[in-house]
Amino acid sequence: MSRMTPWGYYEAFVIQNLWDYEQEPYDIRRGMNASISAFQLADVMYAYYERNGPNLIQSWPKKEDFLKDLCSRDSSFLTVQSVATAYKHLYTNQTFYEIASGGALTSFRVPDVELESEWKDDVDVELESERKGDVIVLRRDGTKASLKGALKSVVEELWPSVLPPES
Repeated sequence: MSRMTPWGYYEAFVIQNLWDYEQEPYDIRRGMNASISAFQLADVMYAYYERNGPNLIQSWPKKEDFLKDLCSRDSSFLTVQSVATAYKHLYTNQTFYEIASGGALTSFRVPDVELESEWKDDVDVELESERKGDVIVLRRDGTKASLKGALKSVVEELWPSVLPPES
């Protein structure tokens, strides 16, 4: 049995959860799942290379240094981290959420993070009839961020530029 590498985790979970979320980008649950795996990859990568290639993470003496570096490389990482952390506190803090129908999570609030589902039945110019949607993250400073945009940036741009090549 082979050990899961950071690239293996990226391909098996991070990419797949992003794909799942993109199928219904207004679904907060799918957005949270994609955020958790995209954020968790930092832990996976750091722990893996601590044991199997410390020279590959020597620029970051502590995991916190690695997380700060990821945020400085792409501010979207902080949005993804906030959503993943909010999920962790789903039942432990002052959480409020609304389920409109059949498991569709449309609103989610914990201290410092608020998510709202935004869905539009507009026609996409390129794909003709695909429904559009997004999860909007209300940040602590009052600004809003697109979870779909943050995830695409982190998963498709940041991680491929940070993960060391595997032989």
